[in-house]
Amino acid sequence: MRKLKKIEVLRELLNENISILRCPVCKKSIKYIKESSVLCENNHCFNMSKKGYVNLVKNNAKTIYDKKLFESRSKIYEYGIYDELSKEIIDIVDKYTSKKNVNFVLDVGCGEGYYLNQLYSDEKINSRCKLFGIDISREGISLATRYENSILWSVSDLSNLPFKNDKLDIIIDILSPSNYSEFTRVLNKGGVVIKVIPDEHYLKEIRSEIKGKIKKDTYSNKNVINLFKDNLEIIYDKRITYKTNIYNLKSRGKFNLRA
Repeated sequence: MRKLKKIEVLRELLNENISILRCPVCKKSIKYIKESSVLCENNHCFNMSKKGYVNLVKNNAKTIYDKKLFESRSKIYEYGIYDELSKEIIDIVDKYTSKKNVNFVLDVGCGEGYYLNQLYSDEKINSRCKLFGIDISREGISLATRYENSILWSVSDLSNLPFKNDKLDIIIDILSPSNYSEFTRVLNKGGVVIKVIPDEHYLKEIRSEIKGKIKKDTYSNKNVINLFKDNLEIIYDKRITYKTNIYNLKSRGKFNLRA
């Protein structure tokens, strides 16, 4: 059997999940998947990339996140620095998807797709979850499609999610901004948000080393936590702490921090 091209896999994923998608322009349903285009009821058209993602942003915004940054961060992930966090996310997703045969899981601000690919590699989660990754950066999404998987990747705006109301079971938001009005709109009853935020000690050794080259060398997550509490109920709270050696990584020229 011939191996499917990435755009062919994307086309299948879009058709499989067309019932939960909506047009980010007019908010109407997505109705047609044709060749390399996605069309809504009002014929707004969005392009599919041969790399395996769909661009659902009409006017792509410029971001500070370029290809070099995402490639550098991918090397940090490969080094295992975030493995402990990844394991915790897998455990939480496993817990909150165990009672349904089909779950819709979205990673907002997914960047190069590290965490979704970790979820996809878990057999139990893969068997009962449909995974979606969005990011405003085309460079990040383009890198996310490097792996062979059945994750639906799209360039999308966090403030205008391309999903119908009450369709998602889990939203994963890792070290990224949030839009709680959109989160509550697309989550179904009983849906949860997994929000990962840094605490005051996050990367403190690195911040100390480059003090003077960044705007702030200290951090407080108080405002982020308060905003979450103002919009959602906290049902689980865990502080994850561990140490890792980054200096071998840095000495090999693999570490690139942008503050």
